[in-house]
Amino acid sequence: MITLSNLEKSNEKKQQRVGRGNGSNRGKNSGKGHKGQNKRGHVRIGFEGGQKALIRRMPKFKGFKQHDFKDTVSFSLDVLLDHFDEGSLVSLESLKEKKIIGNFIKYLRLLKPVKATGKKITFSDDKGIHLTKGAKEYMGI
Repeated sequence: MITLSNLEKSNEKKQQRVGRGNGSNRGKNSGKGHKGQNKRGHVRIGFEGGQKALIRRMPKFKGFKQHDFKDTVSFSLDVLLDHFDEGSLVSLESLKEKKIIGNFIKYLRLLKPVKATGKKITFSDDKGIHLTKGAKEYMGI
């Protein structure tokens, strides 16, 4: 038999009903206070009571960001000479073996070329390696 003493307790709270008379704790002004914009209707998002809104105080960032640029990994002569002897052949495979670049380059070979700057090192004729103008002049290309 179910009685008040053996009912299970419920943690669920009922939603408070507003505007149902002064005896309900949420009568008369229904918790919105006296008069004013908040009581009468909706206040738009970002409205700060007549003060210039934050979004309008922020500067406008003008310009254009190019999304199709080639992301390059640059190496100077000092970095390459630490891993390679002078006169040795540098290619994408040798850079991967020495773990200077990651294996993802084989999939993004043309999108992420390796830009090599420096002298006294020979580079393979690989499409993934791009040399600077000074390096090409030194090697006679």
